[in-house]
Amino acid sequence: MNTNHRTEAERHLSRGSFVSSPDRAHPTDPVATDFHLRMAQIHATLAAGETASADTASYRHAIHTLRFALIRQVGEGLALSEGDEAHQHAAGLAEYLDSVGLNIDREVDAYIDGLGWGDPRDARLSPTDRRAKRDAAPGPWDVKADPWADAPPQPTT
Repeated sequence: MNTNHRTEAERHLSRGSFVSSPDRAHPTDPVATDFHLRMAQIHATLAAGETASADTASYRHAIHTLRFALIRQVGEGLALSEGDEAHQHAAGLAEYLDSVGLNIDREVDAYIDGLGWGDPRDARLSPTDRRAKRDAAPGPWDVKADPWADAPPQPTT
């Protein structure tokens, strides 16, 4: 059951301020007035707490959204950048976030891994270094031009 504490505070306040006639300033029942004013204060306090709670939830959601945006920006900047300058900007942003206590390295690695890009550690290398590493590593395309070149000669008939 949800209670609208602001409405309840206003209701109790209006009941507590009831007067018997326009020319008499005193309420008809001081005990009831005291009760209603106390209840109005309680509900007003609870209404203020609801507002603060809603603000906190809103701030948490905004922080989570901004954190994901940073993770995505850094991850895609490291993994998908074509040039060294764009890669340096993403790496610089990650370093700055680390320096102010917002380390997102694990989340960035998980995001890069989720892209299916490859080893997240290779994303920390600049595009030029990645190309050099790829060119230096042997791959399945590095086979001898003629697989029969080392075979013994076959007798001819």
